[in-house]
Amino acid sequence: MAGALYGSKGYYTTRRPILGARGDFTTTPKLTNLLAQRISIWIQKAWERNGILPVIELGPGDGTLAKDIRASLGFFARRKLNYHFVEISHHLAARQQEKNSGHWHATLKEALSKTDGKALIISNEFFDAFPVRIFNSNLEELFLTPQNHEVWQPASDLPDSTLFKNPPLRFEAGESIHQWFLTDLSPLKKGEILTIDYGGNQDEVYHRRPLGSLRAYAHHMRLLPPEAYQNAGSQDLTFDVSFPDLVHWGTQIGLEEVSLTTQADFLGTNDRKGAGGAFKVLHQKRI
Repeated sequence: MAGALYGSKGYYTTRRPILGARGDFTTTPKLTNLLAQRISIWIQKAWERNGILPVIELGPGDGTLAKDIRASLGFFARRKLNYHFVEISHHLAARQQEKNSGHWHATLKEALSKTDGKALIISNEFFDAFPVRIFNSNLEELFLTPQNHEVWQPASDLPDSTLFKNPPLRFEAGESIHQWFLTDLSPLKKGEILTIDYGGNQDEVYHRRPLGSLRAYAHHMRLLPPEAYQNAGSQDLTFDVSFPDLVHWGTQIGLEEVSLTTQADFLGTNDRKGAGGAFKVLHQKRI
């Protein structure tokens, strides 16, 4: 999965139209600027709590969200904005730079080194693109043959995840996200984190989903396993994020959960049965 997404011929590291009507999927910032407006309000309130801190956006897509956040801030607030982008894709960074000014970094750890470890960190659909390991309720791990046939083998080790307390039939463990918390997010000395992504708790994610949540998107079509394993590097691979894990891993590095709500509540809309309910908004802060 890491190779398919981020390898030399990976989905995110090669030039292709992945966003919008001509791409494989779209995101909330491409449909409305309401998310940017609400995040701009959150930024200004966070400045009141912490003082003026730089803003770091993780996985900024084509730069639309950052552009709309800047536009949503008032004139004087806009002058205080010190915006940093964390992007590993050179072609996406180029698209972001067409719309925005700021500072670009390959990793959050690099960005935090430039902000003295102090920042407001925001992300929209960032963690759902991390590689995962897949397990079943018997604690066997999924492997693929060269022909993309599924093979289950006894797990040699189990990653740290709340999902193992009562394992679903088939589920994704975000071990790479946990490692990212330990290596990239832990240098945060002062600040707050706003995470927006699709997912939730175990019941929300895996109810009536015996195949788990891993899927691919190609030309706005959702592909489940085994079709999701085909055309590696040419289609998006994603999964639903375990928010209890994000909270759990945050406490390990000294973060406190401020709130966890739906995107609908964050935006003040009634879309609780659609994307507004499927997406969650997690607010954490450095203790």
